Amino acid sequence: MHEIEQAGIVKMSAPDQRATEGPRREREKILKEKLKDHLSDKLWRKYESLRKRLRENQRELKQLPPRNSVMGLAKYTPNPGKTFVMFRGNPHSPGDEVQPSFPEIFETAIPEVQSNSEVARVDAFDNRSLGRRRMLADWITSDDNRLTARVMVNRIWQFHFGRGIVRSSNNFGQLGTPPTHPELLDWLAQSFIRSGWKIKDMHRMMMNSRAYQMASASRDDALATDPANDLFWRFDPRRLSAEEVRDSILAVNGSLNPSVYGPSFYEKLSAEVLAGQSRPGQGWGDSPEDQRNRRSIYIHVKRSLLTPLLTAFDFPDPDLTCEARFATLQPGQALSLLNSDFIHEQAAKFANSIDAANIENHEVVRRAIMAAFARDATDAEIADGVALIEKLTSSDGITRPRAVSLYCLTVMNWNEFLFVD
Repeated sequence: MHEIEQAGIVKMSAPDQRATEGPRREREKILKEKLKDHLSDKLWRKYESLRKRLRENQRELKQLPPRNSVMGLAKYTPNPGKTFVMFRGNPHSPGDEVQPSFPEIFETAIPEVQSNSEVARVDAFDNRSLGRRRMLADWITSDDNRLTARVMVNRIWQFHFGRGIVRSSNNFGQLGTPPTHPELLDWLAQSFIRSGWKIKDMHRMMMNSRAYQMASASRDDALATDPANDLFWRFDPRRLSAEEVRDSILAVNGSLNPSVYGPSFYEKLSAEVLAGQSRPGQGWGDSPEDQRNRRSIYIHVKRSLLTPLLTAFDFPDPDLTCEARFATLQPGQALSLLNSDFIHEQAAKFANSIDAANIENHEVVRRAIMAAFARDATDAEIADGVALIEKLTSSDGITRPRAVSLYCLTVMNWNEFLFVD
C-alpha cells in the first residue's frame, strides 16, 4: 500500500474536489444566514473578528514563498540533477562532475549515499526523494558525532554566561580558542545526547547550577588569580544588547507591543539618516506607530541602512557572521540615549505613564525609579531627582512637563538600567 495511505493521508483527486466544492459553499451560505440569529451580539462580534483574522492569515499565506523554495532548497525529486565543479566559478563552464559525499576527516562511519530512484522515499506531503538531506541530518546528529553536541551545548552556555566554554564558538579547530573546561564540555555534550537532544533540559541544568547562580560581586584574591573569570568564580556583569536596550525603553513606559509573528516593521528614521542611502527616499517603508513599538527582532534590517540606536549598541554587521556579541562602551551610546529624537519621544511617554503631570516632584521620582528598576527609591535619589526638576524649571526656564520628561530620560541612562549585574 502507498506510504501516504498507510499514514492515513489521502490526496483528493481534482474531480472529487469539484464534487465537494458545491455542497461546501452551500453550507457556508446557510451558516452565514442563520448563525447570527443564534448568537448574542458579543459572540457575533467575536465571530466576525475571527473571520477577519482568518482572511488576513490567508492573505499572508499566499504571500509566502513556495515550501520547497524556502532557504534556497531545490525541489524534492527522486532523480536529482548532476552537479559539476564550475570552471573559475562560471556557471556556464561546467567542469568535472561531483557526487555527494561526507567529510572523511572526522574518521566516522560514512553512510552510503543513494543514487537509484527506485529506492526513493515518500514523505507525508507526497514528496518523493532519495532522502539525501535526511541522511546528512542523521549523520550530523548521530551519537558517534560528538562535535555537533559539543558545539550546541557551548552555544547554550554562551547565551547564559555571556561567553562559551570555547570562546571561539564558530571555531573548534586548532586555530580556535581551547576550552577552559574541556571535561565539563564533554560531560555536557554526553548529557545532551542522552537526554535526546532536548534543549530545554540543557537550559534547566545550566540555570540550576551553582556557576549560573553566582553573584557578580568581586573578590580581591580571586581577581588577582583569575582576572578574566575563566573559572567562572563570579557572574560577569554585562551590558544589554542592542535589541534589549530598545525593548527595555519601550517596556518601561508601557508602549511595548508584545505581539508575535507577522512581517517586519520599518523604524522611524530621520531625514539625515535616510539621506545616506544610495537612492535617498527609496527602499524604506513607513509602518504605523503600534507596529513600530514591536520588539526589536521584528525591525526591518537593510544592510546599507541600519537603525542608528541599534548600531550604537553594537548591532552586528549583516554582511558577516556573528559568533558572539561583543559589548563596547563608547561615546556614541551616550549621545544616542541623550539626544536622539527616539529617546526624547519615549521619555515623554515614560512621564505620561507615571502620571507625572498630576503628582508632586518627589512622587515623580519614586514612580520613575519603581517603574524602571522595580525597587524603592532611596532618600538620596529622591533628593537629587527633585533638585534636578526644580533646577530645570526655575533656573533654565523649562516647563514642568518638559522637566519631568528630561528626568525620566536621565533614569533611562543610568548604569542600573543598561547593565545586568
